[in-house]
Amino acid sequence: MKLIIGTTLISTYLLSLSAIALDKQTLERFSQYDNSSEFIIQYEDVDLLLDVAVLYVGQSNREKAKQDRSNIGTRLRNKTKRNTALEGNRFRYEEFDVPKRISLLVNVRKSLERLPTDSPLELFPKNEQLAYWLNLYNISLLEQLIDIYPKRSLKSDLEDSDLFSKKILTIADVALSLDDIKEIVVYKFGHDPLLIYGFHQGNIASPDIRSFAYTGENVWKTLDQNANLFINSNRGTFKKSASRFRISYIYEKNKAFFEEPKNDLTSHLAKYLLKSHKEDLLAAQEVTADITDWSFADLYGSHRIYGGGLATNPAALMDSIKGGIGGAGAGTFNISGGSESQRLSPKHQSHLRQILKVREVRKGSVTVQDLEDNT
Repeated sequence: MKLIIGTTLISTYLLSLSAIALDKQTLERFSQYDNSSEFIIQYEDVDLLLDVAVLYVGQSNREKAKQDRSNIGTRLRNKTKRNTALEGNRFRYEEFDVPKRISLLVNVRKSLERLPTDSPLELFPKNEQLAYWLNLYNISLLEQLIDIYPKRSLKSDLEDSDLFSKKILTIADVALSLDDIKEIVVYKFGHDPLLIYGFHQGNIASPDIRSFAYTGENVWKTLDQNANLFINSNRGTFKKSASRFRISYIYEKNKAFFEEPKNDLTSHLAKYLLKSHKEDLLAAQEVTADITDWSFADLYGSHRIYGGGLATNPAALMDSIKGGIGGAGAGTFNISGGSESQRLSPKHQSHLRQILKVREVRKGSVTVQDLEDNT
């Protein structure tokens, strides 16, 4: 079988090596962890926001969208990719149309951004940190995409702009871009192909945005589910003919993950593909990484309406959670801002304060074990 992967795109792995060479200090700053720690980061506000703003579509049945027809009085119609138009979870960008709703997302991002200032990440287990970075990345990306919504195609923004390279975040006094998070920070968690399914890109053909937050407990299970949902869909894999099998463009962008024999791309896909599609993959003489759909993964499809008007009555979902995040029933979270230690339980807050006090005295870093020995 011949696997065709383009050579014009630099692999993620090479990009990460370049980034590490340029910024070893940043890597060292965020590469420490304590797997003996029992600290857990809480994400009730992220959960609440995503629960009402994300529509879970579920497992794809590979159904094609119906042909779009022009409205009365015009011959113009919208062009969609019928193979993928019905797939992937959807974010309700349409609801973020006024400042007070946008501020909900912005304040959740700010809260995540400030966390490492009060609660140094090196005091958390590795999986807790991985969940944190994935949540921060996806929430920050959604905030950026809201600024450019609506738009028929995200291709230029995802491929040719500085959306991912500009330093939009400050984490523990370090300026970071979305690419920094992915290529310098997160890939320290191992050369595991599942990591590529944790980064939503905003378009239909990207890995899903989930309706709940990643946590240290669920992160790898959720990444595995993301892989299963993506691979068993037309946006991930598709039989073109008896001899040709198509796969997503993201495998070209992340081809270095599959260079090791034990993690080769065919084996990775075959692990998740349902029986008939697995047989199609293994029987194909040619596999091409060319499936794309640059449309926003929104609810209504960013469609321009030709001929006639559009009557809509969007539910005020964002308004309904205004009191939920930071209001009654929201626990200790305040979307307008507040102590980031509130992401920890009271017990862990007290423990963390003691650790920081010990570390301040020693003028160096300590672990949970250090505190226990000291006590």
